[in-house]
Amino acid sequence: MPIFSDHKAPTPEESTGEMDATIHASNSNSNNFNSSITNNPIFRKLNNLRIVCGDIVNDHHVQLGIIVLIIINAIMMGVATFDFVSENPKVDSAFEKTDLAFLIIFTIELGMQLIYHGWTLFKDGWLVFDFIIVVLSWSFASLQIIRAFRIFRALRIITRIETMRNLVAALFDIMPRLGAITALLLLIFYIFAVLFTQLFGELELSAPYFSSLDNSLLTLFVMMTMEWADVARECMDQIWWAWAPFIAFIMITGFIVFNLIIAVVCDAVAVIENKDDLEPDLFSGMLDNGSKDEGGEGYGEAGPQDQLEGTIVGSDEALVDDLAQRISFVLDSQKEMLATLELLTRDTLVPSLPAEE
Repeated sequence: MPIFSDHKAPTPEESTGEMDATIHASNSNSNNFNSSITNNPIFRKLNNLRIVCGDIVNDHHVQLGIIVLIIINAIMMGVATFDFVSENPKVDSAFEKTDLAFLIIFTIELGMQLIYHGWTLFKDGWLVFDFIIVVLSWSFASLQIIRAFRIFRALRIITRIETMRNLVAALFDIMPRLGAITALLLLIFYIFAVLFTQLFGELELSAPYFSSLDNSLLTLFVMMTMEWADVARECMDQIWWAWAPFIAFIMITGFIVFNLIIAVVCDAVAVIENKDDLEPDLFSGMLDNGSKDEGGEGYGEAGPQDQLEGTIVGSDEALVDDLAQRISFVLDSQKEMLATLELLTRDTLVPSLPAEE
């Protein structure tokens, strides 16, 4: 029985060739599978339906109509609080049916967005916000207490106007700084709440302003809005020096910490106003007709972001060219200066020949 077999081991070139053939076969099978799916008439119909839904729901006029409906719905919710609506069953029923019609329209609009974006809808924070508002509106429609929160549906107008969206985004960007100021304010509130409770907790006042820690916190919050004179005078009628802690609290919170919050918010607003790509028109931020699909191939003209990027690239190239010309001019001037200095140095150091008699 032979110990060694006559089978010859493959060379590295043959192994590489076999691997390439395997990879090529795998890629061809994958391409065939993808092409079979793409050529499937059902898949093509679904894709066409998705594109049509995107064209309709992201149309400029449709988005403007959704804004108008949101505003009308919010106004009707406010009108429904009057007695002539709540005390008249027929009018109240008409308002309820109208509100249900608005909710159905908003649900259809959200459903078309879901068909167009698919699961990537949940990657967009603004669309997720719309989704949560609509789902909660349906979930708590039967609860009378929760139905009062339907007015939050008006917040969906923020997702339709770019100026508002950028303002909210800027406010979220300054949350770290705002959080630090809020933590400082809470610390000051707690210190003064304990102080006022111990100093004025046993005084007989017109209301239990400082009888407990929670009442003191509420009173201090009201005092921060500059409604503190009446409380301070009541305390001063019994303790003459009571004005001192009141003045200290107002100076720290009303004139320092509160103004810090205003300064941070104004800084965020200034950042928004200095952006060149924001349009001054209130309704200019609605979704453009040339929205792009998931595959990255757009249908329609290039959006404002693409135009802005092209402008930035062009301006950068012009700036580089101008800088190169300036550097070339400086180098030429430097060469001329060196030549002049060399000539002057030569004339100064070399002694001139004596004049012949």
